[in-house]
Amino acid sequence: MNRSDYTKTISLIKTYVAEEKDWYGDELSYDAAAKSSVLPVSAADTARADAERVLMKKSSSALEKLRKEICDCVRCPLGKTRINFVFGTGNPRARLMFVGEGPGFSEDHQGEPFIGRAGKMLTKIIEAMGMLRSDVYIANIVKCHPMKDASNPELHGNDRPPTPEEMAFCMPYLERQIECIKPVVICTLGTTASQGLLGVDTVIGKLRGNMVDYKKYKLMPTYHPAALLRNPALKRDLWEDMKQIKKILA
Repeated sequence: MNRSDYTKTISLIKTYVAEEKDWYGDELSYDAAAKSSVLPVSAADTARADAERVLMKKSSSALEKLRKEICDCVRCPLGKTRINFVFGTGNPRARLMFVGEGPGFSEDHQGEPFIGRAGKMLTKIIEAMGMLRSDVYIANIVKCHPMKDASNPELHGNDRPPTPEEMAFCMPYLERQIECIKPVVICTLGTTASQGLLGVDTVIGKLRGNMVDYKKYKLMPTYHPAALLRNPALKRDLWEDMKQIKKILA
């Protein structure tokens, strides 16, 4: 373990102790440990693994509590026509979180985000970054399927972007998800998600490629995977955006 990794380990342990004071109290001085190299590598690794497990459990529990709290939501008309409430999926402690606009036909029927053709493209993007879907967290601005014809949820090609009003109802839920996960980077996919989180009306072609601050996080707007299916030439620009994200996560 080099000095940089050692320092990160101590930082993680200190975060863990700060959040879980009842477990350790003042029995250990991590400030002192951070300034010395006395702590054996094996002990540091064990402590780091223990801390990560506790933080993972804490984030997972917070997400599950939120899911149960909001899964029956009918605050807007989307909640009255959906088949499934699509909360989100992935690593509760993900350093990278993807946010799309809303569930489509496949997602509404199976209750999981990004599982159709665009979802398969997103999986390829994640794997090209050297990760798995299980390493990241994937969610949408709205949790229910926006349909052109809400009376026919079995109709294919019935998807539409959510309205500003629909996004406004659901945005607090997404913000609470983000706070549970605490990602390093949020990647918004497409115009709707990017405009919704950033509160702007700029088109994605002008937003993408510009890493910005969003509250306590870094946010990278980029093209929606569905856009790449329609126009493969966009893959080069999207990959440049992913390279910026990789640098932040390194």
